[in-house]
Amino acid sequence: MPLFEVGDRMFQVNGQTWIIEPVGASNDHLRRSDGSITVAVADNNDKTIYISDLLNGKFLECVICHELVHVFSFENNLSIPIETEEIIANFMSLYGRDIIYIADDIMSSLARRIA
Repeated sequence: MPLFEVGDRMFQVNGQTWIIEPVGASNDHLRRSDGSITVAVADNNDKTIYISDLLNGKFLECVICHELVHVFSFENNLSIPIETEEIIANFMSLYGRDIIYIADDIMSSLARRIA
């Protein structure tokens, strides 16, 4: 089985199925322990990413990437201090796609030169 698979609002990481669940912006699933509201939460208890249904475009893309960092941390049993995990998630939300695209281009170029 591949590391991850994507379906209609469902995906798997390391064989564990997760759901992406759009919810209203004031939904309790988006409420932090301090009572503040956020735009998305990766809940490891029910394997769901709850995400505000008001998000769209580039911001939605960044938020999904951010939450996926948390999912991959959960599913790989990584124990990272939350402050550090948030820094990594924020970095990946801003630069992750560019890093992957460049890595793919480099690998494709190397594969063509070897073949």
